[in-house]
Amino acid sequence: MKPPAASDHGAPPPLPRCTRPCRACPWRVDTIGRIRFPNIAEYAAGTIGRPGEEAPLGALLFGCHAVKAEPGWLCAGWLAVVGRDHLTVRYAVALGALPAAALTPGRDWPALFPTYSAMEAAHHHALTSTETF
Repeated sequence: MKPPAASDHGAPPPLPRCTRPCRACPWRVDTIGRIRFPNIAEYAAGTIGRPGEEAPLGALLFGCHAVKAEPGWLCAGWLAVVGRDHLTVRYAVALGALPAAALTPGRDWPALFPTYSAMEAAHHHALTSTETF
């Protein structure tokens, strides 16, 4: 997913985002064995940074897997786990296009993987699947 362009007056539009991880979110621990994500590494390519090696401004953003009617919504799990390591996300927060609270899990959220590596490894090693996204 590409980051939004600035409007004519310089302010970016609000970033559409999910407010909590959806049922099919790969960042949810409880999707292991329930949903298989065979292409998670390709899907996440360019969207994952880490402290000191942040994804650069303009890098792709990780979209929600379940929002099929309205593509382009940011994944709530991705924002909460690794969003702070993406410079476009941090820029959006600084400009007010994304609330800072989007970068932390909500109180009533399901358990999330702590890192991209943990999430990718768990899905890679999952043996069963009831549906594929």
